[in-house]
Amino acid sequence: MDIDPTTLGKLSRTETEVMRTIWGLSASVTVQQVLDILGKKRGWKTSTLSTILSRLIEKGYLTKAMKGKVNYYTPSMSEDEYKKYETRKFMSAVHNGNVKSFFAALADEEGLSAAEIAELREWFRQRDGGQ
Repeated sequence: MDIDPTTLGKLSRTETEVMRTIWGLSASVTVQQVLDILGKKRGWKTSTLSTILSRLIEKGYLTKAMKGKVNYYTPSMSEDEYKKYETRKFMSAVHNGNVKSFFAALADEEGLSAAEIAELREWFRQRDGGQ
C-alpha cells in the first residue's frame, strides 16, 4: 500500500459503493463512467457524485488528475488492500488482534458448517506448506 493507513478516513456505505464501482472499472475513471453505473441505480446527478468523489479524495482513497478537460480519479489502494486494511482494523478493535477469538465468535454465534470447517482446514494446510 503506497499510503499511510493511519491517515485514511472511515468510509460511509455510499462511499464504499462508489469505491467498489471504481475498483471494478479500471485504474482511472471519470465522473461519467461512475455516473453511468450508479447514476441510474441511485438517481444521482453529476454534482452529487462529484461531492462524493471529493470526500473520497479528502479521506485518502482517491487521487485526481486532469487530462485535457477531464478529471480522472485513481484509487490510492486496490480493493484487496482495502479489505486487508479494514480486516486488520476490525480484528484489532473487536478482538484485540486475536484470530482465535474471531473464529470462536464465528463458530459460537453463526455456527460454522462442516464444509466451512473443512474449507478452512484445507486453506490453513495449504498456507502451512501442504503439511
